[in-house]
Amino acid sequence: MDSHIIYLALALLAFAVALNLKLTVSVLHAALEARDAASPLTPGEAVPQVSGLPLDARFWPGSPRRPVLEARPAALLFLASGCPKCHGKLAELERMLPAAQQAGLDVRLVSHESAWRLRRFLGRSVPLSQVLRLRRADYRLLNPTGASPAYLFVDHAGVLEARGFIGDENWLALRAQLLQAQTMTSEAA
Repeated sequence: MDSHIIYLALALLAFAVALNLKLTVSVLHAALEARDAASPLTPGEAVPQVSGLPLDARFWPGSPRRPVLEARPAALLFLASGCPKCHGKLAELERMLPAAQQAGLDVRLVSHESAWRLRRFLGRSVPLSQVLRLRRADYRLLNPTGASPAYLFVDHAGVLEARGFIGDENWLALRAQLLQAQTMTSEAA
């Protein structure tokens, strides 16, 4: 037999073993993450106090982190750049943001994705100051299932009021309230 064929076969075998090892480790890692995942928050439960880097901030070691929740009502939104439904929610979110600010509701898009990916996904639809990038472990405390497009409605004391998917009845009720308040404010002016 030709020695080149033997070397080629050995190289292919080594590549196959390395690929198999990498895939096995990836599956094991995913299984361990799933086992250790926290259960989703339920209404009435305190939302964990976590902080993240605002997307509009430049990254420097030791950059100041901003708390996700402050002493105001908040809507935490979970959108993913790879989620087709999430792309369709950006225009709705853009229309709602001014009304939410007038009503005193903090709307925060919370993610663990990279800054460049989030910027590309959001474009100019959401102010970058409204977007917080969290460490993966902190993100999993808020959204352990990785659901998107999803939300958490949190009161001023940090207690979960409601959670669900953007577009469900709670979301539609909030949107209606915000748009009605905005209309009333516009008419009064």
